[in-house]
Amino acid sequence: MRLFVLCCLFSLVGCVGSARIEGFAANGPAAFLYSARTNSVMTANDDGTAERLRRDWIADALQAHGMCPVGYVVDRRHYVPDANGPFGNGGEILYAGRCLQDIPPAPPEEYRRRERG
Repeated sequence: MRLFVLCCLFSLVGCVGSARIEGFAANGPAAFLYSARTNSVMTANDDGTAERLRRDWIADALQAHGMCPVGYVVDRRHYVPDANGPFGNGGEILYAGRCLQDIPPAPPEEYRRRERG
């Protein structure tokens, strides 16, 4: 009986894995691409807990790469499903974003005209 229990425990060890499968690439000093894998636990929807976790992962990746100290914005989010047949439930979500800049806004056009005289 003990041998059976041990075999069951060892077979479950292979099921333990990370839900965080990601990729990151900087496109210059102020732009980035981020990718995250989806599965039945980390679903592809963009309004639930999984998406909030992925947004936290993006912030972690940016901090780890020393980018976007002021903040960031995601300009594009695109889901690419895997082609694993009718029961496939995974894919990859691609995020394209850019860093927010800590610069003052440009003066109004009227002010620039007065300056030129």
